[in-house]
Amino acid sequence: MTNRVDNTQANDAVRIQQVLEERALALAREPQVDATGHTVELVVLALGPERYGVDILQVQTIQALSGLARLPGLPAFWAGLVNLRSRLYPVLNLRRYLALPGQPAEGGKVVLVTAAKLSVALWVDDVLEIRRVRLDEIGAPLADTATAAQRGPGVRGITADLLVVLDLDVLLGDSRLVVQAAAN
Repeated sequence: MTNRVDNTQANDAVRIQQVLEERALALAREPQVDATGHTVELVVLALGPERYGVDILQVQTIQALSGLARLPGLPAFWAGLVNLRSRLYPVLNLRRYLALPGQPAEGGKVVLVTAAKLSVALWVDDVLEIRRVRLDEIGAPLADTATAAQRGPGVRGITADLLVVLDLDVLLGDSRLVVQAAAN
């Protein structure tokens, strides 16, 4: 009986060692890079039940929203200013800018992005994942609805599983975002 227990334990130890070695090899492999440029890595943002993707190369930092300083007289989609990395950044309430129903989740997160020669903190409900998407999987935006027209520029396209891919250069280049002080 002792020999059978010893053999079983030895077999288990060998199998565990094999599994660990397989995992180590898998983790040690270089990640596959698409040298042809046919994919894009997206940071997936949640706004209520909807999901939006932004190019990871335009994301500087992600953190919980705290210390929002509201400023009077701004359009409703500008939430105010936030201090990130000892610098003040304007906070764009992405839900309001995209004309989505409801209010942002309590707290939420800010995603500092740089595009169109601007750095802006996007206020979102949550950041879900980083996802690689093939460019040919991004279909044309749904432009035939009144809602799409309301949302303005900045939607690059949509995937089959309804991930809306944003073009931050176009979105942040939108003239509606410009706030000009009245001259006295």
